[in-house]
Amino acid sequence: MSPSRPAAPASAIASSRAVRVRAVIGAVACLALGLGLQLLDRSLVIDLLGSALYVVFAGLLALLIRPSLTGPAVALIAVAFATVIELLQLTGIPAAIVDVVPLARLVFGSSFDPMDLVAYLVGAVLLVPIVAVIRRRGSAPEGGDGSVTQKTSTPAR
Repeated sequence: MSPSRPAAPASAIASSRAVRVRAVIGAVACLALGLGLQLLDRSLVIDLLGSALYVVFAGLLALLIRPSLTGPAVALIAVAFATVIELLQLTGIPAAIVDVVPLARLVFGSSFDPMDLVAYLVGAVLLVPIVAVIRRRGSAPEGGDGSVTQKTSTPAR
């Protein structure tokens, strides 16, 4: 049995505000990449990349809502969400929603594909280090709200 790694000290974790800002930036970048993939010709690689990005995006939204979540918790929530949506495609519910709201296809997809489940796991694995980077306190000095503090010098007498 291997010893577990100790949790990061509280001083090494960024403030909730900083985590939320970084999660939003990551989610916007992820969304832009995902929408960009929609413009490319469909291929297995493009579909798998899109599915992995879907999980990363869902995880970043979970982190936005609850910035105290650890990387593995974010990954678990995101892959569970994506898997439920994928399995829901076996019913007619997503198709009915997409008929009424065509943009919902970006959330619900169009049909069940078991390869998406593999890509979801890849996205979940990617989320763990992404969340670690997002939650890490930056090297610049920060105030309590995540803002950089300005140091002033006092003249010597």
